[in-house]
Amino acid sequence: MQRFLENRMRLVRQLLVSHPEVAYADLVLILTAVLSACAAIRWPSQKKERIDKRRFVELLVTASPLEARAGFLSVPALLTSGLITEAQTLWGEPGQSSRILRGEEIDSDVDSSALAFPSVSKKDLKQHSYACCIYEWLRCGYAHEYCAPEWVTQVPPKRENAQVSYIGRITSSGIVRMVCFHLDYLIDLADHHVRVLPDHAIARPTKWWLDEV
Repeated sequence: MQRFLENRMRLVRQLLVSHPEVAYADLVLILTAVLSACAAIRWPSQKKERIDKRRFVELLVTASPLEARAGFLSVPALLTSGLITEAQTLWGEPGQSSRILRGEEIDSDVDSSALAFPSVSKKDLKQHSYACCIYEWLRCGYAHEYCAPEWVTQVPPKRENAQVSYIGRITSSGIVRMVCFHLDYLIDLADHHVRVLPDHAIARPTKWWLDEV
């Protein structure tokens, strides 16, 4: 299986350089399928067991390098869910509403976010982590409908290195915060998990990260 997944990563790189018309959706569909396979190999499911999201998120949050920040919470995701308002964010400060931001400029880990947004439970906060967004918006979005939600863009607002970046799009109902998970970031994540793929299933955590409060 590891060889098969390594070949999928090789395919992604070949498509990037040899097929200029390849879509972000095509590459992300492969990359998130690779990540899903890595999670399934680590923690196989039993018949009728529904753990796909939990183990996908667990993989990204607990088995990725710390610098991947997969457990960081996306502020625009919280805005989209109506759990916070722009007034509670950097965009709510005078002169900041039109800023294009990298994730590390506005997002933070669960504990810091819990202090910043005390009215939101840690369980709800975790549902808006990068790992959850990648699973729900990219993995499920492209696998089931071959498209992501309308607030996800394939064009990186920030050209420099970033994991995720944000831009405001003016609509009739106000500013929508567009989210882009950078392709390089997703490739690095998939590369890492293919490299460290265990030979056999390993013991499950006592409690999945998503269920810890």
